[in-house]
Amino acid sequence: MRKVYTVLFSLLIAGGAMAQWHQNIGPVVKEKTTNYRATSSAIQYGGERVVFHTDDFSDCDAWAAQTAFDAGFDMFYEDLAFECGTGLAPDGGAPIAAIASTTADNGFLMVDSDAAANEVDIENCWIQTVDPIDCSEHPFVTLSFETFYRMWDGGASDGNEFCFVEISTDGVTWPDVTTSDDEPGRFEVFPDYATADQSDNPELIEIDITSAAGGEEQVWIRFRWRGTFGYAWMIDDMMLADTPTNDLKANGYASYTDEATFAQETGLGFWEYGAFPQSQIQELVFSANVANNGSAPQPNTIMDVEVNGSSVGTTDMGFTLPYLGRDTLRLTGYTPPSDIGVYDVTYTFSSDSLDEDESNNVVEQSFEITEYQYGRDNGVFTGVFPADGTVDYTASSPFVFVEDATIYAIDVAFMEDSEPNTDVLVHVHDFVNFDIFASSDETPILNPDVNGNSIDDSGNVTWYTICLEDPFEVSAGEAWMASVEHSGGPNVQIGESKNTPDQTAFVYGPFGATQAYDWYFTTDVPMVRFNLNPNCVVNVEEVEGANFTLLQNRPNPADVMTTISYELNQAENVSLEVRDITGKLVYTEAFGQQPTGANSIDLNVDAYEAGIYTYTLVVGGERLTNRMIVK
Repeated sequence: MRKVYTVLFSLLIAGGAMAQWHQNIGPVVKEKTTNYRATSSAIQYGGERVVFHTDDFSDCDAWAAQTAFDAGFDMFYEDLAFECGTGLAPDGGAPIAAIASTTADNGFLMVDSDAAANEVDIENCWIQTVDPIDCSEHPFVTLSFETFYRMWDGGASDGNEFCFVEISTDGVTWPDVTTSDDEPGRFEVFPDYATADQSDNPELIEIDITSAAGGEEQVWIRFRWRGTFGYAWMIDDMMLADTPTNDLKANGYASYTDEATFAQETGLGFWEYGAFPQSQIQELVFSANVANNGSAPQPNTIMDVEVNGSSVGTTDMGFTLPYLGRDTLRLTGYTPPSDIGVYDVTYTFSSDSLDEDESNNVVEQSFEITEYQYGRDNGVFTGVFPADGTVDYTASSPFVFVEDATIYAIDVAFMEDSEPNTDVLVHVHDFVNFDIFASSDETPILNPDVNGNSIDDSGNVTWYTICLEDPFEVSAGEAWMASVEHSGGPNVQIGESKNTPDQTAFVYGPFGATQAYDWYFTTDVPMVRFNLNPNCVVNVEEVEGANFTLLQNRPNPADVMTTISYELNQAENVSLEVRDITGKLVYTEAFGQQPTGANSIDLNVDAYEAGIYTYTLVVGGERLTNRMIVK
């Protein structure tokens, strides 16, 4: 089972196929379960690196492990130790994957906190080099290694979990193992991590250890873990190299909605979208972290942002990134065009100095402008939910609408192992009490394509569109959640996409350590999208069985008047709705009961702005929609 975290509500106990919804969001209860995030590509080192020491951990005799328990410290320390060897893999109730490092087959280091026998006592252990390393001819020293780590931190980001690199120059005098305070010779590996954060698998870590090791004849290195019932930390392919003079590095984080400040300034949450419908395009705020990995200050450090290869702006000059400096640069003032397609964002850092390793100066993202789909995911599968695929569950993502809109459907990426002809439901519910405001009928899913795959030959996701029973109107500034529900029985799995911060994506079902039915937040985005397409008012089967036929308006395009014709199989009450491309209702009128046979409505479009509109005929509760163009 994947890792999810409970959001505590008061539970409504009731029967029936539909999952029961909780009320009154309360405090957060955390539970550890497995995470299925996919691994990244192999580590690539760039630039000319003067490497003077390497260790791929194929010789475990070169390392000595010890625990605070064995060293005679207070007995509340858990007797958990680092391991070195081949074939290691995290164990326990919520194991993460083994490290996918460059030389993992030769052996690596691991401390497996999740497999600890005690879930309360503090774990404090380390593993260190047996022999010293000579750094006397290297005044500036950078330690690098490949790693895979996921933080639990008590489930509340309560500051009880630390990964350290520590240095000694005599093999005896080390930073105090009973503390986690800043001390000479101690370097925290993941200082900005909080609950559920994790590295790539593998991720390259580079730490300038000059302050402790630069120019020293004897240097011992140790990796130390301190925590309580965490996940696992794995280390491989350690390297010591001369720190270059000038080396800016894109430091991992990047966002085109500036997630770090977006919530504070707008109150809209840490929500980055992978797909914007044309009606919900918003100004982007580009934000990315940069680190000075060189030994010299970097004057006039700037970030240039390109979209689809064209520069959209550069941050102001005059900023000097100091030695060991880390900062976040931001660029505002760009709104994407309404042209449908994929937009690739490239963040490039530079300074007045000639960078000695330009390969690490760039970080990339992408988003999509669609006609109607609104997606939190980026269209790339990183896993499946749920792992076993047979439980009854609901998976949801919240969205904020920047313009008024009408929701007609919800799109879901069902995975290839889902069993055909299994009924599912989709819902729209609010982000305060999780109350349902709109739903679909029970809808049987079919194979994603003729081959039963979720991705076609071009690598594109196959989306299922499930129409709501009735369109649902939303207003600008409102937050609504798109969800899919499976009531159990046959296997139904959906795709998961990019990592997202806590409390920004949700699942309901029998998850967590207790397998209790509840709402949980998940750190991977369920691939569930809103669909604003008015042509999805009814499913294909309903169109074929309708009691009337809707014809194309004439003339089309129209400039003053146009005629909408339709045929009724029996006398029915008729009304007409007209919406612009954003889904905004611009005209509605009820015409009362109309006779059997051919009928028509003359529509005055003289006051309409030029563009694409949809007209929907509502006949006895059934709806059909066509497009028209106003010139």
